[in-house]
Amino acid sequence: MLSNQVLIEEFSPLFLTVDRLGPFQERMEEFDFTDSRDEPCTFYLMASKNGRGKTTVMEILATMMGMLGKEELPSFGYEPFDQEDGRAQWDVRVTLNEGGRRETVVLSLIAGVIGEEVALKPWGESDLATMGAIRWHRFGFRRNPYRRFEMIGRHDEWVLDFNAFISAAMGARLGAFEDDALALPTLIYFSAYRNIIPLSDAERAIVAPRDWNYRPVHVFDIEGRDWRDSLDNLLVWLKWLDDGRFEKAVEIVNKRVFGETSEKKLKGVRKEPPEAIVENGNSEHGLNRLSSGEKSLVQLWLRIGAHMTRNTILLIDEPEVHLHRNWVYETLFNLTQLAKDHFPSVTIIIATHSERMMKAFGFEFEEENLRKGGYIIETPEEEEKARLVGEEGKRLYKEWEEKNRGCSEEA
Repeated sequence: MLSNQVLIEEFSPLFLTVDRLGPFQERMEEFDFTDSRDEPCTFYLMASKNGRGKTTVMEILATMMGMLGKEELPSFGYEPFDQEDGRAQWDVRVTLNEGGRRETVVLSLIAGVIGEEVALKPWGESDLATMGAIRWHRFGFRRNPYRRFEMIGRHDEWVLDFNAFISAAMGARLGAFEDDALALPTLIYFSAYRNIIPLSDAERAIVAPRDWNYRPVHVFDIEGRDWRDSLDNLLVWLKWLDDGRFEKAVEIVNKRVFGETSEKKLKGVRKEPPEAIVENGNSEHGLNRLSSGEKSLVQLWLRIGAHMTRNTILLIDEPEVHLHRNWVYETLFNLTQLAKDHFPSVTIIIATHSERMMKAFGFEFEEENLRKGGYIIETPEEEEKARLVGEEGKRLYKEWEEKNRGCSEEA
């Protein structure tokens, strides 16, 4: 059994293999989260047209992360795994340090309908060596012909110990706001729907937000359906705790959302009714009266700050939604800086169809304390068309080169 002294130094995505899930029906699709040096990317961008599967990939990752710490699974809560014949394998590099003894392994999280082989992507010794790993472990749940879920890895002592370690840590206190000593792995997923809606006065109280403190996965979309899930409740709770986290939250929002020179800023919270207050010049109002872009960014930075650990995987679906072009660049800059400041333990994965976002990402430029990667999701027909266009381009360039070579020789 892993002791309380064990430190998880790394929990980094390597590959995701998807089969018969969402749009990925025609073939098995592999997403490579490593860079040209076979190191896990710390900033990864997925791009495609709408409907190609960007959101599906993020939902799969969030669902599979939610398996950690569980010994039984009545359902995934994700229909493609619960009702359909889909399956996936997510390979992660895990480095543990127990009393100065370090070991690195590849852990494959597996889910869905899968046969006795229990793997979509097997790992051999040479593959492990490339990643600096000494062993391969598999954990997850597969659906049998009776539509029950069987645990994968139930006879693997390392898997059982690691899973029990995660389970025992549930609810551990977070320091929060980008200064946390907790090294447990967590995934924070933001859907493309990040609105803040008005709250009912009748249901408000000073109460801990739902799923407060450590959990392996957090999923956020529209804020305010329930008081315990709202940003207002989060800020009221942080103010009530009075341990410095509220002041950090206000500082981050005012810097990364409103800007230090803006008249608009997050001022604090009021007691009756309990809610956050935004100051805008000489007036005050609630979070729900912010613009759509401001709501999206407030949710993004408050939730990241409240729930991130030293091993965080951050998924953001279409961060550019409702943002002015200047905000797009500013948000990308702030996310890049977050990845750099916490290199290499924070992994950011973005899904977008914005050409502006792709150009600003700058795949071709290397940056210190940042490992970039990306993937363009295309149908087989689109890939074949791109290949033919590429071959035609090569042919035309070769003809042009030969023609100009002949002119040069004559001259």
